[in-house]
Amino acid sequence: FHIFSLLTWLYCHQSWPSFIFATAMTMMNAGNSRLHFVILICGALLSNNSCCGLSTSTCILKSSPFIPRSHTYASLVGHSPNSFASSSNSMPTSTSLQVFPNDNYDDRQRGNGGSGRSSGSTNNDQIIARNNARLCVKSFLTQRSIQSFSYLLAECRDPHSGKWIEDFLGLQNLGNYHGTGAFDVSRYPTWDSVLLDMMRQPNDKMIVSAKRRGRGHGGWSKNNPHLEERWVEFPIDIRPASLVQRLLPVRQQLALEFQKDLQIVKIVDSMIMDSYFTKVKEDPESDHAFDRISVAILSNFTEFQESGSSPFRRGNFDLLYNLCTQASTHRLLREFKAEGKVREVSFLWLRRFYGERVKDFFDGDQPFGKADDFIDALLRTPPSLIDMDGGRSVGLTDPLMMAERIISIRSEIADEWIELMGEVKEDHLRLNDVLMRVMMGKAHESDFESSVDPPPVDDIFGAFE
Repeated sequence: FHIFSLLTWLYCHQSWPSFIFATAMTMMNAGNSRLHFVILICGALLSNNSCCGLSTSTCILKSSPFIPRSHTYASLVGHSPNSFASSSNSMPTSTSLQVFPNDNYDDRQRGNGGSGRSSGSTNNDQIIARNNARLCVKSFLTQRSIQSFSYLLAECRDPHSGKWIEDFLGLQNLGNYHGTGAFDVSRYPTWDSVLLDMMRQPNDKMIVSAKRRGRGHGGWSKNNPHLEERWVEFPIDIRPASLVQRLLPVRQQLALEFQKDLQIVKIVDSMIMDSYFTKVKEDPESDHAFDRISVAILSNFTEFQESGSSPFRRGNFDLLYNLCTQASTHRLLREFKAEGKVREVSFLWLRRFYGERVKDFFDGDQPFGKADDFIDALLRTPPSLIDMDGGRSVGLTDPLMMAERIISIRSEIADEWIELMGEVKEDHLRLNDVLMRVMMGKAHESDFESSVDPPPVDDIFGAFE
């Protein structure tokens, strides 16, 4: 009995000094069973509360060779939109959408290198197609669905699947990214291409390494050099097709919310110019050219709706509002270009105005309210004269007219996007068909080809790009 007790003590403590101490105490008190029992109780208190106890404060996610160990630290508890995916300092960078002269258009992705400057009709067509893909609301819906799904995975204590998705996309810290165009449109030109690519990935295993209770035994002997941190590893299965299957309902819910949010965009558009003229008359020194009412209307709407909202509802609305503003600006530029000499002054001025501000208002991770800030800046800009025909003539610009036109076009685009969001349920039918074949092991390579028509490259109104 004494030998068994000493071996147990040694296993719990893994420390030779404590073993020698226990041996001496046992030999001195071999005949005193009560004192021996007290010694064993003290040993249990000094040791880990459970030899198999796991600490949920630290966890390492390891996946051969798919996930680098240096980027796989995560916590099993306490996730939130701010803390999730905090293992990396990098942030996704959106595909830049900029306007330059015809022979000097830069379509590089900021922060990701890029292809440099483009020239020639073929490259110009590619730029137009990239911009159309970048402004696709269904692709944006897919992006926000994946971000919302990753947050929900973390809330359900499954950060491992969210980490796998981030590494698969090559986008760290995706949960904290507030911007449009997170995906590389060259790699994923259509809204379903990223989902199909995820489906075709083989099942994977992620090794989770969890540390036992902190250094020492039950909080004792923290600085004992003879004690080492102990870890236990266990595998977690990752089934990409199953992740897509769980993601599609999230995407469909967001599509229903987008339909309602786009209705709010139309309501806001009908009130902006009235607010602007009121401000000009009554409060010309105001910090804003018009009242920022979009978020207030959204808050009032969601407060009285019957069903709950997705976790990123406010952020989704802000980015949808921003993308709609950017799309309307592009459409107006294309209209000016198509009208030729009649709108040449407006085209040249707006192209320069938008090109100088696209990084500050639309590209990459952005704070809230940038769409209103862009319209505000346009309304506050006074009319100006610009040189035409090499200085032989001048033209007068009208920023107020352009702002009104962008707001009007934004409402038209909102109507178009509402119809597109109504198609989402039908869009998912083919994806579910592919999912069924993948899960049964009967999928063919042709099943993973997108059925969505790629963005047009013969857009005559995109010549300005």
